[in-house]
Amino acid sequence: MPIKIGVVAPNSNYIPFLARDMLKAIEQGLLENGGIEYELCIEPGGYNADKNVLTGKIQELLVKHQVDVVVAPLNVGLFEPIKQFFSSNQVPLIVNSLGEDVVFHASQDPYLFINSFNLWQSSWMTGYWAAEEYGKKACSISALHDGGYGIPFSFGLGLEAREGKLLQATVTHRESRDEDPSESIKMIAESNPDFIMGFYSGKESVSFLNAYHKLGYRDKVPLTGLPFMVDESLLDEIGDKALGIKSIYCWNQDTEEHKNFANTFTNQTGHPINCYLLMAYETGHLIARAVQQIGEGKPVQGHLPEALKSVEFKGPRGMVKFDPETREVKTSNYLREVVKGKDGRMYNKIVKELETPTLFYEQLTLARKNMAKQGWLNPYLIA
Repeated sequence: MPIKIGVVAPNSNYIPFLARDMLKAIEQGLLENGGIEYELCIEPGGYNADKNVLTGKIQELLVKHQVDVVVAPLNVGLFEPIKQFFSSNQVPLIVNSLGEDVVFHASQDPYLFINSFNLWQSSWMTGYWAAEEYGKKACSISALHDGGYGIPFSFGLGLEAREGKLLQATVTHRESRDEDPSESIKMIAESNPDFIMGFYSGKESVSFLNAYHKLGYRDKVPLTGLPFMVDESLLDEIGDKALGIKSIYCWNQDTEEHKNFANTFTNQTGHPINCYLLMAYETGHLIARAVQQIGEGKPVQGHLPEALKSVEFKGPRGMVKFDPETREVKTSNYLREVVKGKDGRMYNKIVKELETPTLFYEQLTLARKNMAKQGWLNPYLIA
């Protein structure tokens, strides 16, 4: 009997082919595990995640299609209002998330599993590491659409954990993705920080780094930022202006597992991989291994959550498995630096793996109890 996998496929204004590629990535993960029998049941999720619309999609998958598991990219603000549908049907939901916000205790559920890029942790670690590397005084600068989550707050916590201080914070790109942020950069630079933290991605990254370089601050004030600020997809366009920028990420792209996944997927689709596709691929592997543990051909109803808690997969991000208590994946912290390769192209070179201090987990536990979502009350499925 094939396992029925429900998928809420999102639309995106920024990532071409996301919905279709996400389905292909899930299938690639499933097929690499001995070809288990499966059926994908798809509900288009759209772009703006209205809770009532999303609830309807979930009910279609759970009641009409009678799926055994649901995979969906969701923001944490949607967990609590929808988790009841999964627990009442004893069907696990595997969320793919960037981890830009903390999952509150009230949102956790035995049937809710979260595969995350843990940006909240990366941001905390950046503040903690940079205060030791560059100095205790910091300023932060963010694009409107990148700084509106819990990550600026977690950066501040990590900074303060090293007895650092945030001197000033400002927001840019309020009107358009390519507006000039020069005045905002000059304003925070006048505070004489030891370093600047940038919360940017996509076109805003290019705009910001062009201005930062043009103003001559690159060699005066060290700059660090979100890993997406110097994402591989942007480095050809940014060029030498990205040289030397360090960031902390959970994804080591200099591994055989990464190269195999990227080459196979790109050869099949003609499209580059991204973080959402990697999580979909990992999720396919974890589902397949859980089914194999139960015993292929046996009913998975009621058994899948326990199986998901015990399986693991060594993939492009290293070992991926759900923590038995929180049902969230734990990830590593890789310090990276943008360098120029022998072919003249920029890439993020792994400098070293950073250990996560006990203090981070203590502050994460407190943040889970806080119950006050930081920043955007985000209605989007994938950001």
